Amino acid sequence: MKKYRREEIIRAKNVLEIPEHASIEFIKKRYRELVKKYHPDKYGKGGEDKIKEINGAYEVIRHYTDNYPYSFSEEAVARYNPEAGSPFCGYNDPYWGG
Repeated sequence: MKKYRREEIIRAKNVLEIPEHASIEFIKKRYRELVKKYHPDKYGKGGEDKIKEINGAYEVIRHYTDNYPYSFSEEAVARYNPEAGSPFCGYNDPYWGG
């Protein structure tokens, strides 16, 4: 299994123009947008090299995200999905603060 250096991952993030925090769905969407934008038939000269760069960057990011250890601890789930534990989520009641 190939491991990428931190610099390679940061460079790939910059090539794909993704923010510091991005979901898998956002990364896929961004990749598709860039491939469409720089497609050699549409972009012309230089498009082929740009597509190779984009594909290489996407491979690095996919490898990084595929091997990223996700936490499913109760604390992590509560931190990233705070409304999931509240029986009052979705209610706009000033008394309960919802």
